[in-house]
Amino acid sequence: MFTKESVHSALQIWCDNVVKVGKVHAEGGDVQAFSLQVLSDSYDYDNGKVLFKPTLTFGQQTFRPTKEGALSYFVGGNNEFPNDNGFKLKPWVKVWYSKEDFILHNDLAIVQCNVHFIGDDDSHIFVNKSFVFKECEDGKVRIILHQSSLPYQP
Repeated sequence: MFTKESVHSALQIWCDNVVKVGKVHAEGGDVQAFSLQVLSDSYDYDNGKVLFKPTLTFGQQTFRPTKEGALSYFVGGNNEFPNDNGFKLKPWVKVWYSKEDFILHNDLAIVQCNVHFIGDDDSHIFVNKSFVFKECEDGKVRIILHQSSLPYQP
C-alpha cells in the first residue's frame, strides 16, 4: 500500500535519475545502457503497459508506448524517432518537484506535480507532470503513466 512517504520517494528517485543520465553522458559513460536500466527499474515496460507522453513530442510520435520510444526520448540517436534530441542529456544538474498532490488507491499512486529542471548552463525549464506509480509484483515501484506538458501561457 502506498503512503505519502513512498510517493515522495518515487518522485525523488525519478528526479535523481534525470540528473544521473546527464551525468553518465557528460562523463562519457554508456548512457544508453544506463537509461535502459532506468527504464527497467522505474517504468513497467518489461512487465506491462506504460502510457508515456513526453513534454516535447508531437504528431505521430507524441506517445511512447514502447521502451524503445521512451529510450529515444531520453537519449536520442534513434532513426525511427528523428525529432528526439535526448532530453535527459542536457545535462540537468538539479531537478526537483513541487506542488504535488496525489490519490492513493491500493497498489497505485496517482500524482500531479510541477517539476523544475536546472541545466549546467543555468537554464531553467518548468513542466507539469502526472504520474501513476504502481507497486509491482516484485516489490518495486514503477511508472505506468507519465504525462508531461509545458504550462499554459495565454
